Amino acid sequence: MTVRSGLLWRILKKLFQSPLERERDFYDRFRELSDRIEALPESITHYVLRGELFIERGEYERARADFEAAVNIAEAVDPNESWGLLEQAMRDCALQGIELVKRRR
Repeated sequence: MTVRSGLLWRILKKLFQSPLERERDFYDRFRELSDRIEALPESITHYVLRGELFIERGEYERARADFEAAVNIAEAVDPNESWGLLEQAMRDCALQGIELVKRRR
């Protein structure tokens, strides 16, 4: 196995991205998450992931909006119906994200 095919190569490549590559990577991930949110607007996970993406970029108000959307979706789910561990974990991540955004302002 060569270095280029391994995990180390992917990590190093990510660390040494040019500003243009970082910008392109952000927009690719943003578009993908936004498309998934549009297709599955009740998916808590996609809102949390996009909120975390916004935090990486320092866009705290947009992050807060996504975390709050995730919490609202989670609170609307009937716990007696399909309320699983993933939904609970994502709700907790969203609440933690809201607290993080509050501290960053």
